[in-house]
Formats: sequence, C-alpha cells, structure tokens
Amino acid sequence: PMSSCGGGSQSAESTTTTSSPGQQQMFPYAQGWLGADGAYSVSLGNSKSLWFFDDTFVGPSSATSRTQSTGFIHNSVGISNCTGTNCTFQYFWSGMNTASPGPIFVAPGSDWYWAMDNFIYNGTLYIALMQMHASGSGAFGFAYSGSVLASVNNYTAPPSQWNITYQQLNTGGSVVPCVSIVVGQGPGGNPNPADPNGANYAYFFAGVGSQPYLALLRIPLTDLNHLARPGNSDWQYLNTSGSWETWQDTATTLPSDNAQVINPGATEMTVRWHSSTNQWLAVYPGGLTHQAYYALSSSLTAGWGASEPLYTYPEMQPSNANYTPNVFCYAVKEHPEWETTGRLVFTYVCNSTVESDVTNNMNLYHPIVVTQNLPQN
Repeated sequence: PMSSCGGGSQSAESTTTTSSPGQQQMFPYAQGWLGADGAYSVSLGNSKSLWFFDDTFVGPSSATSRTQSTGFIHNSVGISNCTGTNCTFQYFWSGMNTASPGPIFVAPGSDWYWAMDNFIYNGTLYIALMQMHASGSGAFGFAYSGSVLASVNNYTAPPSQWNITYQQLNTGGSVVPCVSIVVGQGPGGNPNPADPNGANYAYFFAGVGSQPYLALLRIPLTDLNHLARPGNSDWQYLNTSGSWETWQDTATTLPSDNAQVINPGATEMTVRWHSSTNQWLAVYPGGLTHQAYYALSSSLTAGWGASEPLYTYPEMQPSNANYTPNVFCYAVKEHPEWETTGRLVFTYVCNSTVESDVTNNMNLYHPIVVTQNLPQN
C-alpha cells in the first residue's frame, strides 16, 4: 500500500548545538523531541544525514523535560547538518504540536514499526522496519510480528511529506532479515568479490534464533521494489559451504544449512566496509552486558573474528552520576558519514527498567556519540 505521512505534520525549526561529532552531546532536546533510542543513519551528502529513531518521547515545542511529554511514539526521524564544529538538527513526526502525535512509519492495527538499517539506491531511500506487537508487561512487553522494507521515492522532501511504500519481508518466525544492510560497499564497490556480479545485490544480515547469530541473505537490486515475501523467489541465503541458494519465498525460517556468518549477533547493529583498512567492521551491543563489542573480517561472507570489547558504557559503572542498578545500554550503530580517516564514530543509548529513571533523568534515553580509533587487525 502507498501512504503519505503529511496529514497533521509540519516541519520543525532547526536548533544548533555547539558540540562536534567527536563529542557525546549531539542530539538536543528541541522542537518537542525529548529523547529516543534506535539511531541508524544514512548520509544525504553535503554534510547532511538522516537519522531514524525508535521509541520517542514528544511534547510541546517548548518542552525540555519528559515530565512535559504529551506522547510516546514508536519512531521519529531527524536531519542533521554539520559544518565544522556546529550541527543543526530538525526532528519530524506526524502530528507535531498537536494533541495526537504519531510516528512517521505507521503499522497496521495495533502493531508498530521500529526503524532498522537503511540505504539509498537509484534515487530511492529504503528503510527496513521491525514490526512489533504488545506481549506481556514491563520494560520488555513486546514481541516480533515480522519485518517490512519501506521505500521513499521523495526522501529529499521533509519527512513529514514522504510518500512511503511498504513491502512485507516476512511474518513471524525466528528470522529478522533486516539487522544490517550492505549495498555498494566493499572492494571496488562489490560486497562479495568472489561473485563477479556481487555488486548487483543488496545484502541483508539476518538475526536468527532467540540468542541470535547473523545469517546472510541477498536480493538482486533490480528486485528492490518487488521483493515481498511470499511473492518473490529471488531471495538467496548463504549456506555453510559458502554458496548462495534459493530461500523459498513461502519459508518462514531459513534452511538448516544456513551459514552462521557472525556469532554472536544482535538485532540492532551495523556492518560497514572500511577502505582505509580493507576490512569489514561489525559493531554491536553485548546483550545486557556493560560493554559494546566489535568484530572484523576481510570478507563479508566468512572469516569474521571473535567478539572484541569496543567500549565500556560509563552509565553502567557504579561510579557514574547516571548509574542506577536498573540502567542498561544497547543500540550500538556506526555512522561513517561522521568519521575521518582512522577514526570510528558510533552511537549507543542507555535506558532503565524503571520508568521513573527515564522520566526524570534527561541524561538517559538519547543517542550518545563516541569517537575513538578505528579497530584493525
């Protein structure tokens, strides 16, 4: 179906922060945006980036505290524009400054979408979405309904004016086929040099199982606008012998010979190519541990090294001012558009299992930017 997010939406005034991408406080509470998790990004060129946030607190445009929040929506979008040490941010959601705020990406019924990885190809923005539903109670009262690929053919317009098309990737099951997506990266722009035609595919890292490892799927770029499942037989999966086999379009699980490409994995992470080191880099949270991790490989499809500690979350250390026993950190993502040679930029988010912690502590529940040396073998 085709939908427009323009109803009741309006653009936000930009706000300047004097932080630089190398510092941590980058996402100001402004225009009624009061914090979110998620934070995959994609470069728009000319120092601009799109940011995709998940669960978001929103309120009146003058609000600076979550005690003033008038809504909790499941996704929102930001645009950053950085020049030197100054960045401006604009935030967008449906129904801004109204009594009925809503997300940019709207799921059917009572389900909701969380934005996952994304890419731009042939004049269209593609965003993977996890479709979720309420299940149980408390901080983890949700369950997986399936995955969707959204496409936006007017992504240079304000997000409140986007025309969004949704294609169902899968329904239910134990496969999350949209954890990280690779298009046009790798040696000479080919993610899979062993295949001379490897550059003609989009590669989808898929979380498998309750303690996920990452399998690898691919689809021809020519099929991006008709890849819904069931209905398309061109999806392939990487098997344990390193060959690409057909993933039947009616299957809800992967065949048992699927390759465990990265293990362990996560349902929120990024895999990106670094030409300066000729290596692929995966960054990801360590479950509910106090650290983020990374893995390296010279090949997208095999040879990934063991998990190595990347960063220890200060918020989870008892000596930190924002520490409580209830705080946990997650949602680790790389942002190459903010990187310089030899440096790595990633974000993470800290949350709490106690709602009042998040409501009252504005130092929690927003993307935190970290810059450090790029890992390499």
